[in-house]
Amino acid sequence: MATSKTNPFQIQNAKNSISRYIHATPLEKSLALSKQFNSEIYLKLENWQTTGSFKVRGALNKMLSLSEEEKQRGVITASAGNHALGVAYAAKLLGISGKIVVPENASPAKMAALQNYGLELIKSGADYDDSEAIAWDIQKKDKLTFVHAFSDPETIAGQGTIALEILESLPDTKQIVVPVGGGGLISGVAIAAKAINPKIKIIGVQSEASPAMHAALAADKVIETPIFDTIADGLAGRFVAGETLEFVKKYVDDVVLIQESSIVKAIQVIFEAEHFIVEASAAVGIAAMLDNQIKSTQNTVFILTGRNISKLLLQTIFAP
Repeated sequence: MATSKTNPFQIQNAKNSISRYIHATPLEKSLALSKQFNSEIYLKLENWQTTGSFKVRGALNKMLSLSEEEKQRGVITASAGNHALGVAYAAKLLGISGKIVVPENASPAKMAALQNYGLELIKSGADYDDSEAIAWDIQKKDKLTFVHAFSDPETIAGQGTIALEILESLPDTKQIVVPVGGGGLISGVAIAAKAINPKIKIIGVQSEASPAMHAALAADKVIETPIFDTIADGLAGRFVAGETLEFVKKYVDDVVLIQESSIVKAIQVIFEAEHFIVEASAAVGIAAMLDNQIKSTQNTVFILTGRNISKLLLQTIFAP
């Protein structure tokens, strides 16, 4: 787990460390979505990122920070899919062995992609939190380094590099809309963005089916939150981290909830507007616009976090 606070200096260092291994993804204005929502909408295309998701940024930054001894021992992580792909990519790049614990209901598309990297896959646990507990047990037994999906300062710093790229491309950004699961992405983005311009609004979005951060903010503490059926599997979790909760309280302007049906519609809307295929977790920001949970404004950036969606789910979403 995290042992120190992430800061803007770490995020700039992370950018310097990982930039040669990943894509500085495009920031594109969507004329169609801007017209539809009477706003000025920009899309940060992390769906074009290496491994198909932003998660590689944090995983790679963490693993680049390991000592030679830690690299020799190997790593372990738990993930619903995209973070696992990031760890697997970094492990292959850096010549590090490792184990990945994924939930029994992990996305078939992400599992198929993981098979390409050669790390040991352990399918165990009813959900992400169960898998994480199993992974911690293995970590203690095998003395591996745990590469956490969101509660680690190096992981958070890696995710925060997205905000640096956004503000390099669009210095007059007014608002950044961020999907929220455990809170690592929105923490890094908010820390970096607010350091550059404290007036930027940072809005987080979660599904009503898995509202762990929203519930923690309401309770002013980390609490266990039930997970109901959700297509946004990358955001599903019963807990957030104490550190990410504190970052969200300090730097994030609001976290809103949206309906599952709106996520389905948002995937369709993004495809119709821009012909981009995105996974459900990436579409929650546009879903919040459909649900009128976000106010129209100038220069709003939506982070499209990934593209790793299964063929079966796509067929269901686009069925006549």
